[in-house]
Amino acid sequence: MAFSTLILWNCSDDDKLPVDFDELEVSGGAFATELSTDGLTNINKLDPAASTFAKNYQLVSTKGGTDISKVDVYVNFTGITTNADEALITTITSDSFTAGDEYPEVSIPFDGASILSTLGILPSDIEGGDTFNFRLALTTPDGTFTDVSANFDNQSADHRFSSTIVCELPEVPAGDWMVELGDSFGDGWQTTSATGGPGITVTLNDGTQQEANLATGSAGSAIITIPAGTTSAEWFFPGDFFGEISFTITAPSGNIVASFATGTAAAGPIALNLCNEI
Repeated sequence: MAFSTLILWNCSDDDKLPVDFDELEVSGGAFATELSTDGLTNINKLDPAASTFAKNYQLVSTKGGTDISKVDVYVNFTGITTNADEALITTITSDSFTAGDEYPEVSIPFDGASILSTLGILPSDIEGGDTFNFRLALTTPDGTFTDVSANFDNQSADHRFSSTIVCELPEVPAGDWMVELGDSFGDGWQTTSATGGPGITVTLNDGTQQEANLATGSAGSAIITIPAGTTSAEWFFPGDFFGEISFTITAPSGNIVASFATGTAAAGPIALNLCNEI
């Protein structure tokens, strides 16, 4: 008589702990890992030239990144009324790389005016919510790599990112801002700053701070109140520890100004699309 054994695995919060990629060995082609972003990546429709930021990457390959000869950066545009095909915006050669702790590093500057010029787009062509879509291509003697599984299929290689067209107003619309919060696992938010720690924080120009967080459960809401005369409100998301978080921000007018599906919100400042508030 043959017997079969059914093994049941009990899923707990411990099973969601991220893989320690530092313990893995690189086996694929060259790839870029984002280290940090300097500034907001959104582009201000009202003043594109003033929209500047930089992306800082670690360049990795089976030869320690020493065989990477250049990084090409491409951009295309997806708009409500206008689209633009991909174009090369800049090339950074290996003599501009800097030495990192383990692999070479590169800092890539961006500014709204150069991006528009590269694509042949006028400021009048862009609308709130339109996106510039960037792609990095790393060249080695073995070829050029954009989409690479660095160690195995579900590891991101950070070769692509987008910038959103927004409008930065002289005053923040006053009133109650609604934040709808979701968690796909149903156990509340665990942000990268601390498990069960702070959620979205909003810091006003007078230094006061408010918070929107989901302590437990799969869904909830919070109100952020902006007083009249507020000239700046910095919205900040500390990061999604398990890739389960989603949220939507609605302005007092009822217009949705930011929306992130499950696992898509990156740690850092939240760019609000206020163009429809003009």
